[in-house]
Amino acid sequence: MKNDDPNQELPTLTQIFECTRKRTEGRAYVDTYDDTARKIEQMKNYKPIEDDSATVDPFFVVMNKENYGYRRLYGRGVTNTLIKKVDGACTSYMIPEGLMESFKANVEAEKNQLMKMRKEFEEESERKKAEFETMQKNMDIQRQNFEDMMRKVKKQLPLGDIDE
Repeated sequence: MKNDDPNQELPTLTQIFECTRKRTEGRAYVDTYDDTARKIEQMKNYKPIEDDSATVDPFFVVMNKENYGYRRLYGRGVTNTLIKKVDGACTSYMIPEGLMESFKANVEAEKNQLMKMRKEFEEESERKKAEFETMQKNMDIQRQNFEDMMRKVKKQLPLGDIDE
């Protein structure tokens, strides 16, 4: 769902709940969809309290109580304590902060190295371009000298009928 979002943002719990409970038309199901449809509609129609400074996902308001030992929509083995630890580290992945800083430093070093290499490449390219233009000018001068020399030789030949 993150890849489908134009801003590449993580989906909300409401969006996950709705996406994971879609029904296929024409297929027979054992249980009814009424309760789930009602909850999805409540989530869509939820209006937050205006004086509330924190944003609350409608999923928490509609679904209310979490069962002890696990967290809905997060998969098996994910607990409220684990979510608090991950959210406290300001990252959506369970990577230690020091390791994440190390990755960031490595990426920054690689970026700087690539920028330096790019600058060197552009300088080399400009130097080669100037060198090529100088060679081209020299070849034009040599060609012109050769043509002049050939004209002089033709004039000195005893045959006067030679076309230029």
